[in-house]
Order: sequence, then structure tokens, then C-alpha cells
Amino acid sequence: MFRSFKKIFFDEKGNVAVIVTMFMVAMLGTTALVTDVGSAYMAKNKLLNALDAGALAGIDNIFQGQSAAQSAAISYVNKNGENVDQVVVNTSTDTVDLYRTIQIPFAFARVLGFNSVSYQAHVQASAGTLVSGTGFVPIGVEEQNFIYGQTYTLSDGAGEGVDGNYGYLALGGTGACVFEQNMMDGYSGELEVGEQVETEPGVMEGPVSTAISYRLKEGEDDSFTNATEDNPRVLLMPVINTGSEQGRSEVTIVGFAAFYLDGLQGSGGHEEIIGRFIKMVVPGTVGQGMNFGLYSVKLTH
Repeated sequence: MFRSFKKIFFDEKGNVAVIVTMFMVAMLGTTALVTDVGSAYMAKNKLLNALDAGALAGIDNIFQGQSAAQSAAISYVNKNGENVDQVVVNTSTDTVDLYRTIQIPFAFARVLGFNSVSYQAHVQASAGTLVSGTGFVPIGVEEQNFIYGQTYTLSDGAGEGVDGNYGYLALGGTGACVFEQNMMDGYSGELEVGEQVETEPGVMEGPVSTAISYRLKEGEDDSFTNATEDNPRVLLMPVINTGSEQGRSEVTIVGFAAFYLDGLQGSGGHEEIIGRFIKMVVPGTVGQGMNFGLYSVKLTH
């Protein structure tokens, strides 16, 4: 009887050992998969973030040509610690596509026969019509067909306005102080296509002179072909449906445009703001609307 009990005891002990071993293998395998899958996820996100940065840099430079866009895209991917296999810039569709395939090695899952995983990444940045954004100066340029690089008179001087209006807008408030602040720094509120805004009557000689002098002093005297959105010499402006309203009245925003500030011409209240029309990509919302050369970006994976 003792021998029978001893045999049963040791048989059960052996079974427990097998079960424990199998459980430990399963636990180790699960831990290995969780650890390696987590590492793969982090590697994927790091690559996507780098490609996003590259695509945005590329699209920011697309109006400077294909080569400039490609160089900027590659540079920003490298700055974020990654490489890119291929950069495709299409100036007809205003898109920049980045491609990269990587092998992500496994550390622990090798014991289960999984050595690595392949990940193919594709990021596209596309420039679309800007329909809302911030940072606009309080000047409403009348709707027209703008020509890249051509010089335009952006405001009227004394004696040239229409019914007390000289091209200025009241954004976020009325009066000379609000107007001057918006001229210097850009309006902090959001404007959108279809929105109605008030005109700001008057020549505004003092505020205009102060703001333009400030922008010329602080801005980089680059060629307008290389100007960036953060250069104070770049004026982001609403395009309005009319410029012949009487007194303080409302006009409708039909789009947005950008101009490179050349300065003022005239004197004694007859100053006019002069700038060259440029194309540019800026932060904001992409949508359907009339395009006046100001774009924003949409990213897709």
C-alpha cells in the first residue's frame, strides 16, 4: 500500500513539473511578443513622424521647384534620425510623396521563430486651397487674377480711396490702435472664406508708416522667391469681393493671398503699400474655394 501511494505521489509531481514548464514557456513567449511588438510599434511611429516632418518640409518648398522640395524633405527626415528610400515631388498636383521600407528586428521572439517584421511606410503631403487661417494683416485686396512676381498696390493713399475706404479692414475691433497691432503682428483671430468683415475707413497714415517700417526692419531681405511665412516682409491678406463700399461697411472674404512687402511709395498721407504676389504654404484649413496662391497642407498615410 505504501508503495502504491509513493508511486502516485511521484507521478503527480512529475505532471506538475511538466505543467509548470509549459506555463513558463507560454508566459515567456507572451512576454517576448509583447516586448517586441511594442518595440516595433515605437519604431513605426518614429519613422512616420520623421516622414511627416520631411513631407511637410517638402511641400513648404514646392513652389521653389522640384529640387528644393526634394532636398528639404530628405534633410528633415535625416534631422529626425531616419532615412527615406524615395521622394516623389509632383508640381502639377502639388504633392510630395515619401516612401521607406524597414526591417524591425525582434529580440525575444526569436525563440519562437520570429526574427523580424517588415514595415512599408508611405506619407503624402498635398497642398490645397487655404479656406481659413490666422495671421492676416488688415488689408483687403480686391478679387482679381494675380500674377506671380508682379508688383501690386495693396492700399490707397489720400485722395485715391473710395468713399472713405483705402483698402483697410477692422479685424477684431475698430480704431487706429487695433489696426496698427494687426498690421505689425497679423490678426490673431481666425478668418475664413465666406466670412463678412468690416472695413476700416481712413488713411491711417501713422499706423501704416509705423507697421511697415517695423516689418521692413525685422524682415529678412530675401528674394521674394525664397520668402517664408515667418518672414515679417510676407503679408498674408484676405481677398475681398469688392473695394467700393461706402464708409464703415461689410465686405465678404472670397479667398486669401500672400505678398512680399517692398515698402511704401508716396509721402504726406499719400503713401501706398507695395508688394509682389507670391505663392506659399501656411498653417490653416484646406477646403474648396477660389485659389489665390495661398495653400495649406493635408497629410495622409
